[in-house]
Amino acid sequence: MNDNVTKDSLELEVSNFGPIREARIDLRPLTVFVGTSNTGKSWLAILIYALHRYFSDRERIHGFLLHRPSRMSRKDEEMPSQDKVDATFKWLQQEFGSGDRLKPESTKSIVLPDFISDKIQSEFNTQGDLLGLELLRCFGIDETSKFIRKKSRGGARIDIRRRLPNDSASLEHRLTLKPQKTELKVSVPEGIIIQGKPWYLYRRINHLLDRYSDLPPNDPEKHFMFWRLIEALVDFTRPALFGPLNDTAFYLPADRTGVMHAHNVVVSALIESAAMTGLRPAARTPVLSGVLADFLEQLIDHDHPSYRGGKSQGHGTRIEKAILGGSVHIDRSEITNYPRFAYRPEGWQDDLPLMNASSMVSELAPVVLYLRHWVMPGNVLIVEEPESHLHPAMQVEFTRQLALLVDSGIRVIITTHSEWVLEELANIVQRSSLSKKQRKELSDENIALRPDQVGAWLFKQKKHPQGSVVEEVELDSETGLYPADFDTVSEELYNDSANIFNRIQDSKK
Repeated sequence: MNDNVTKDSLELEVSNFGPIREARIDLRPLTVFVGTSNTGKSWLAILIYALHRYFSDRERIHGFLLHRPSRMSRKDEEMPSQDKVDATFKWLQQEFGSGDRLKPESTKSIVLPDFISDKIQSEFNTQGDLLGLELLRCFGIDETSKFIRKKSRGGARIDIRRRLPNDSASLEHRLTLKPQKTELKVSVPEGIIIQGKPWYLYRRINHLLDRYSDLPPNDPEKHFMFWRLIEALVDFTRPALFGPLNDTAFYLPADRTGVMHAHNVVVSALIESAAMTGLRPAARTPVLSGVLADFLEQLIDHDHPSYRGGKSQGHGTRIEKAILGGSVHIDRSEITNYPRFAYRPEGWQDDLPLMNASSMVSELAPVVLYLRHWVMPGNVLIVEEPESHLHPAMQVEFTRQLALLVDSGIRVIITTHSEWVLEELANIVQRSSLSKKQRKELSDENIALRPDQVGAWLFKQKKHPQGSVVEEVELDSETGLYPADFDTVSEELYNDSANIFNRIQDSKK
């Protein structure tokens, strides 16, 4: 198994967010949300996706910095003194001056000066409203106030905590959602040590150093160079500050079957609506949530020549063989270049339009396509209700495939209502306690995850005060299962069955 998948840790504490009254979870290589409907599983999953979208987007961070007020219009207190600027570039020369001799695989630890740490922190702290806009987009909500749990005092709060490598201290960032404003407070500790492969950063900074040295003393351009430096260092420090949130995430929403069948109709309607703008009375067009819009966009671009996939293709092929019994294909219309999805059962010579295949195929086709074209080791794959349209045996098999994704370095988050999924996850974790010799002749003996690689959280609805509370479900050492609320349902069904049977027997007497 891959021993490096738990190198990044991240804890989220959420309060008064949507239907969630309070939740405290830590994101693990495989994170599972379970519980009854309307308790906030999707809310928390979409929140995590939105955070990934924001903090992993280099262009967004750079664009924010570059489009801040120009150096000439900044407030005096925002402008560093010339002495600070000169001292900063002197530190740069000492720390990064040999960057041209570094190889891409070189690693280095860098201790940022306090002044630089303070500037990075202040730049992030001004981005609350921009992060709030991304949350609104992902949820398809038009007002920040709708994020706040009803009857709660104050706003919603999201705390992000991560422990630094080889450091007992932890970083804590806070996002506060208020009716009219979103506030972000990022902590950058003094003397933070940044570890990584800074080759690309060295090249950027050496370019800045060359330009800086050519400028005359007290040239205002030197202040602009300072802000370009902050941009470069913000990019470099994001992995240390936000851990897994710095990784690209992909979200596969529930009802993938319906989207796969109707995506061409939806997109055609949007195009027609745009083309008719101004030619007919305005009509209110339903707004897609950001997760659904991203999903549709990525479906359209799946086989684009610039796709980034490749390293996870084997996982998609394995799902096709183990579950689908055939392969998923994409071709494009010669007229519109629009993608058409098809399924070819094993042994067939011709493709079957996806809408004519079983709902199981339509449900898993996006998973196969994402693994083939988009998702790579180090990315995060969020799957709502992986059990949808799957026979229990296929639910078990798909759970095993998800465990293999985790083993390859892909982080996975799922929301589920399936007892079969939880039971197989328990088996996968239990299997890790056995030696390779002891696993022999067990089904899928090589599929095992350690307990620290898997986390399950149960969403419970509370009435006073109203809202759901999220609690970790730990593997029961006696039963070997994750105790959720499925036992209550099974017990009630058994009691009903026994009562019905007894009455039938009584009526025969």
